[in-house]
Amino acid sequence: MATGVNSVLNIGKGALFASQTALQTVGNNIANVNTTGYSRQAVRFEAWPSLDYNPGQMGQGVRATEVMRYFDKFIERNYLQKNSEYMRWDTMASDLRSVESIFNESSGLGIGSIMSQFFSSWEKLSQFPDDAAGRQALLSNTQTLTEAIKSNDISLKQIEERTEGMIREQVARANQIIETVARLNREINTHYVQGKNNPNTLLDERDALVRELSGLIDVDVIDRGAGQYIVNTSGGHTLVDGAVGFELSYEGARAFQNKTASTTFRGSIEFDGTDGYEYTVEFINGGTLGSSPPPLFRVSLDGGKSWVTDAQGNEMHFEANDQNRPVRVKDLDIYFNYADPSAPGSPPADSFIPGDRFLIVPKNALYWIQPTIGPLLITPQEFPDGNVSSHRANGGSIAGNILFMDYRVAEIRDELDEFSKNLIWEVNRVHSQGAGLTHLNSVIGDYRVRNSAYALNSSYIGMPWAERLQDGNFSIALYDPVSGDPIMIDPGMRSALDINFDASWSLDRLVFEMNNITVNWVDGAGNLQSNNLGYFMNISVADNRLNLQSNNGYTFGFGNDTSGVLAALGINTYFKGDGAGNIAMNHYVAQNPNLVNAGRINGGAELNNGDNLTARDIGNLAVKNLTFKDWTGRERVQNLPDYYALLVSKVGSQAAGANFNNKSYMAVAQQLLEQQEEISGVNLDEEMSNLIRFQSSYKAAAKLITTADEMFQTLLGLKQ
Repeated sequence: MATGVNSVLNIGKGALFASQTALQTVGNNIANVNTTGYSRQAVRFEAWPSLDYNPGQMGQGVRATEVMRYFDKFIERNYLQKNSEYMRWDTMASDLRSVESIFNESSGLGIGSIMSQFFSSWEKLSQFPDDAAGRQALLSNTQTLTEAIKSNDISLKQIEERTEGMIREQVARANQIIETVARLNREINTHYVQGKNNPNTLLDERDALVRELSGLIDVDVIDRGAGQYIVNTSGGHTLVDGAVGFELSYEGARAFQNKTASTTFRGSIEFDGTDGYEYTVEFINGGTLGSSPPPLFRVSLDGGKSWVTDAQGNEMHFEANDQNRPVRVKDLDIYFNYADPSAPGSPPADSFIPGDRFLIVPKNALYWIQPTIGPLLITPQEFPDGNVSSHRANGGSIAGNILFMDYRVAEIRDELDEFSKNLIWEVNRVHSQGAGLTHLNSVIGDYRVRNSAYALNSSYIGMPWAERLQDGNFSIALYDPVSGDPIMIDPGMRSALDINFDASWSLDRLVFEMNNITVNWVDGAGNLQSNNLGYFMNISVADNRLNLQSNNGYTFGFGNDTSGVLAALGINTYFKGDGAGNIAMNHYVAQNPNLVNAGRINGGAELNNGDNLTARDIGNLAVKNLTFKDWTGRERVQNLPDYYALLVSKVGSQAAGANFNNKSYMAVAQQLLEQQEEISGVNLDEEMSNLIRFQSSYKAAAKLITTADEMFQTLLGLKQ
């Protein structure tokens, strides 16, 4: 650029254009003052290179080099992390409030209040055992209690289903954002020219989307400039790598294998059932299925940090079986399938090796889709100490919903189930040894076994009360078809028949033993007779249940049972079902109040008028300390009302804790957002000041051009 009048004119023109660019940028800021996600922009000015001249270097004016945006990447990265944590707790707080409303005892219509009425009905029945109105009131209160328990369980299940629907929508939205961010990275790379052209609108759009993504799942960004922008989860799973986007998936239950290198087992682990926990299966004793000793495994529900124990705190070991004898572990039936021996690479001995591991995920779970490899499990995992796995997704509303559903609701449902199981078992245990106002002529057990040839106390029997069985005996009383009086068994000794029981017997064996018990008795004519028990009762297996039907008009009743087999099989019981989802009254009792067992048969097989032993003992269950177990096998000794009250209290404390964390993380996230707004937000006062400043610059540049024009006119006038 030459010096002189032309130089002055060019300087004025450059200043004019620069001021015009600045004014346009200020105008754009003012126009977007209310635009969400808009970052304030400013023009970077740069002086043209000076020229060496006499009397020295001469400046050549200014140029508008680039339009920049005000945005702090460090603050934004911190905000994204805190926003993920805030949205996780905000989601959980909202979800737990809905659970808290289910366990509302303040209205007096909750399970606690109804349970109190239930036990009071038994106490009243113990005072008037023959009162028909008292029996009917008891049945009515029982119906109310069972419906309340099932209603709470149904409500929790509906919350789970609603939450699953929300998770699917959120995962779909996250995938849309991931795809859009990858596309924006491509566009940003196309338009970006370092130091000259910044695609600010595209950058703002990308940052707004990543903020939304951080509300769905935890993110950590690496910004190398322009489209070299990487979005990872905090566990290191890449969601966006420049122009490439990855996918999340919310899929159904499945199992994974992590076997040792030396194992020869080429089959698969299978399971039936659902649960919110993940089951880690680890073999501690190798071998083939069906070998002796059998291959044994242990189970962890917290990723191997602890292992499921029995009531005494000993680590439980389970026998590996095929699909005909699945092992029951908490809520799952677990079994193994052999590989096809004709398949290539299948060994002749399909054997386990100690250390072989399998992971069962019996639920819908979150996966990261690895290119060419397949899904990787990243669903949030919470440990007993309350911490979550740093290697999985752990933030955002997706994690909040999954943690709420898999751990909070699952734990609450488990404890409601444990409460219901103890209620069912303890009442049935007492009721099964009692007697009502009429004798029995037909009873079929409420509980089926998987196979009538399997041991009743085996882990694969498929009966909910198998572990509560023990060796012992129970008694049966028989009654004359005409007089209704007890039959004299073993004259001069007793009037009730004692039956020994071995917990390792199968149902078939029990039926065989009962049918072949010899009964020495005195008939109505005073004659001594000898028959098998099968003469008086038709004892059989029907639909894998114990079926007892009277023969020849004889009726029967039950007495003392030290083994628990009557309650375990559902004979002469009050409740049926095995948890909160299916608790109900035994249909015999529901249809005939006279079959409510308030009394107990004495040693002479008689039920005396006014006998209230059974009703009294069931009423006392309200204050009796029982043993409750959690999923690890750890025990807690409480009575039923206290256990349920603690459950209600836990729901409230979890809701309060989530609400506290929600407010804490919200405050931190809000503070970071305000810091970013101070930098990138549009301040109208500042923009008006800039408007005046650049307007003055524009006028001065125009004046400079006018002055240069006058100088030209003067020079042209000299020629004349």
